[in-house]
Amino acid sequence: MFKRTQQYLYPLSQYFHLPSIKITLSNKMKTASIALALAAATSTLAADTPLKPLELTNLNAGIYYTSMPITTLFSFSLKDPNTDTNTTCSGYWSAGMAGNKSYDCSDKAYQLHLLNGVYNIEKFDLGVSRADGSISGQSTVTGDSWKCDKQESPLAQCKWDGVFKIDVTGSS
Repeated sequence: MFKRTQQYLYPLSQYFHLPSIKITLSNKMKTASIALALAAATSTLAADTPLKPLELTNLNAGIYYTSMPITTLFSFSLKDPNTDTNTTCSGYWSAGMAGNKSYDCSDKAYQLHLLNGVYNIEKFDLGVSRADGSISGQSTVTGDSWKCDKQESPLAQCKWDGVFKIDVTGSS
């Protein structure tokens, strides 16, 4: 008269930070119900998770003061915790260049963007994105944490003190 049922508790939350899924099923429905539960857990896992910011270290800028247009050499190391990637990026900018300029990073999946006017070390915008358009981020670097040393004339070499983070967003 009554069908015998078994109760299974799948503690997925201990692995995936999800609430536990409690399933009561009959012997005949085990396979279908387990497959359905796993599909539900997979779709929950595939939901958008917030992207972690890119971490830039070893930010360097070299500024020449000899002639106009002023030029800036720029480089940094990039760590992307979203893809567990480490790469280095560098660019050469002249204030006389029109529009935005892009430079490849050593990992070709990433692209550095320097906007027109980056020659002002005290405040400039830089952006980093993946070449496939999957993530991109932009932020303003201000002069607060730059440590600049006058090198042999006409070069001033500046280094960012610490880690500079760029929040990134994913393409929709």
